[in-house]
Amino acid sequence: MNRSVAVFLCMLWLGLTPPAASSAPKILTGGGAGEVMRTVPLSPAILSQTGRKVSLSGFYYGGSVPMIIDDISRTDYNMELPEGSFIPLEGPRPAGLKSGDRITVAGMLKQPDKTSPLKNSRAVLKISGPEGLRITTPRVLPPAKIKPRKPEILRRLEKFRPGDLIPGRKFAVLIAGGGGPENNHIRYWNDLLTMYTVLLGRGFAAADIFVYYADGAPPGDVEGKIDGTMPVNGVANRTNIQRCFRNIGNVSGDNDFIYILTNDHGGGFLEVRTGTLEPGLHKGRITTTGEPDDSISEAQYGLDLNGDGDRTDVMRADESLILWSGRYYDNDFASDLNQISRYGTMVIHVEQCFSGGFLDDLRAPRRIIFSAASGQRLSRAHTTSSANPQPVQPYNEIFYWFVTALLGETPDGDYAVDRNGAPWTSNAD
Repeated sequence: MNRSVAVFLCMLWLGLTPPAASSAPKILTGGGAGEVMRTVPLSPAILSQTGRKVSLSGFYYGGSVPMIIDDISRTDYNMELPEGSFIPLEGPRPAGLKSGDRITVAGMLKQPDKTSPLKNSRAVLKISGPEGLRITTPRVLPPAKIKPRKPEILRRLEKFRPGDLIPGRKFAVLIAGGGGPENNHIRYWNDLLTMYTVLLGRGFAAADIFVYYADGAPPGDVEGKIDGTMPVNGVANRTNIQRCFRNIGNVSGDNDFIYILTNDHGGGFLEVRTGTLEPGLHKGRITTTGEPDDSISEAQYGLDLNGDGDRTDVMRADESLILWSGRYYDNDFASDLNQISRYGTMVIHVEQCFSGGFLDDLRAPRRIIFSAASGQRLSRAHTTSSANPQPVQPYNEIFYWFVTALLGETPDGDYAVDRNGAPWTSNAD
């Protein structure tokens, strides 16, 4: 199979069906009556129990900070978790606990400490002891399939590295903001680490790969984290990224190759109901400028987007990349990136929700741009791997297949490119 074809297939929207809704966590008071945990905002009935012992039921998720969540499928999407849909957990957890397990948790509901990474959370549940968390329904994963042997011809070809033939210097900037501890899924680190390794293998110098991740520190022991190390240059904020683009622009030449990867949550206008999210503005901003193709009719969606009291306007939205704190809007990102004016080729790979909305702003000569979703749709995690099924999604969907096209095998080591030798190419291939 032609690998360039596989790379472009990574740009296709996969048309994945939204996950089925799951039952919400409940708070059980002394009388045993249950009250559904509200999605937005956090239920006053739950907050009223702050400082008291409570019992909650829901799903366990350990792919960012340990938490109990009302619907595990929320973690599939590259959207920040709705406030009130989860509560972070502190304290001992039983061996064998994995994301997706149905659990009940007993403990003290409290406000987070002011010095805690979770200081912005509305509440934290401190587990009462070793018996305070109980798995009621374990998540069942499919058995791993035997990995087929990679053909020897590809093993020989791996000694030939096309990246080494690119004239000039090669720079890369890898960005994952995460949006705070609760929303910083481990797959964002895994994606950046995987690409970092790929770039080193394609002739990039480690000193010319710049990584801006979350709060500036590699993650600790988080469920789903892959093996490997990667230096982090700083906090994923606009100031650091601006400086990096400016510094590269000061030294890059006309033959140099630039690779940019953004990988975490995004904001924009959602045009169709997806999972539990309704159409509307989600972490984007309304604007009167922009491309005509971005027009949003208030009447079509029954929404007053600009707050002027009617639903008759036609508006446009700016999409955003969610950083560790704050949002990086598409036009601002493009303006900062334009500080790099001298290069031979620039490849820009945007993975966040609504990432297609960045394309209009980023288009320029000698640029190749990949997006994981359209400007009004969500991107999501890669949820299945026959070679290595896991409870936490270890990669983003489009990134997973993008890297597969580059390497000739999936990131988990399952040979995947043109597996059946057919004259057509499936999305996976």
